[in-house]
Amino acid sequence: MLISLLVLFQRAAPAAQQPRASTVVQAVLLGLAITAVFSIFAAGFTAKKIENIHNPTYAKAFIATLLKNLMGMAGFFVFGLFFQAPPIVAFGIAFSVIPITIYKLVFACMWREAALIWLVATLVEGGIFYGLTLAGVLALRPA
Repeated sequence: MLISLLVLFQRAAPAAQQPRASTVVQAVLLGLAITAVFSIFAAGFTAKKIENIHNPTYAKAFIATLLKNLMGMAGFFVFGLFFQAPPIVAFGIAFSVIPITIYKLVFACMWREAALIWLVATLVEGGIFYGLTLAGVLALRPA
């Protein structure tokens, strides 16, 4: 009886317009591009404000961000799947140790400057991710 009532209410409710899969994929890719631009800007701006880094540029920030993302994902899979590390350890290595090392190598700085650049870029990425997720949820909610 309860199931037949649920089916009746489901059929009687007006069908909400669902976004197409291609629209969702395009929105996700646009969000990733926006996040990458802000991450590059945050890393470059932070590196320029640190006095111990010689010749910081946005080109170096672009290279560091690209390498950080690629090597971070590869590190997550290597430590998580190949070495069978616990997920929190694989996540910690892939998204903190590897990016800090990449920033240290690209900007030719000390560990604390690399950690500062990583911290600022991660906070900016988190804020942008939160804002874009909130905008997506609000855009997809029923009217």
